[in-house]
Amino acid sequence: MRILVDVPDLPPGRVPQHTVANYVHAVLKFQALRRELAQVALEVARCKKAIATRYQGATLLSEAQTLLKEQGVEPDAL
Repeated sequence: MRILVDVPDLPPGRVPQHTVANYVHAVLKFQALRRELAQVALEVARCKKAIATRYQGATLLSEAQTLLKEQGVEPDAL
């Protein structure tokens, strides 16, 4: 999986040092990732609720958790 985020370029001549530009760019990237992560967290909750409300939801959720564990993900951490 690859996550792509849009980070605006800094205006030319606005940042006097490359190190400062790297720092500002990293913070902007971090903020973009936080926004994306918040959206994904909502999607996880929505999907989990959809599974739980289905017929035999507990069984389906158990299957999903088993698959997650096989992928090295602790489902309780979500």
